[in-house]
Amino acid sequence: MVNGPMKSDGKSPVKVLGQSAPNPRMTLSAAALLACALSVPIFILLTLVDWLFL
Repeated sequence: MVNGPMKSDGKSPVKVLGQSAPNPRMTLSAAALLACALSVPIFILLTLVDWLFL
C-alpha cells in the first residue's frame, strides 16, 4: 500500500525511504526567550533575599 510507510502509532519515528527526520532542536530565539523568562524571577528573588537578609 502506498500510504503504509506514512502511518505511525505516534511513538516511533516514521521512516520514509529508510530515513527518519532528526529530532527538533531549540532555536536561538527560543533559548533567548527561555533565558529572559527565567532571569527576571531569579533577579527579583535574589533582590528580595538581599534586601531582607543583608
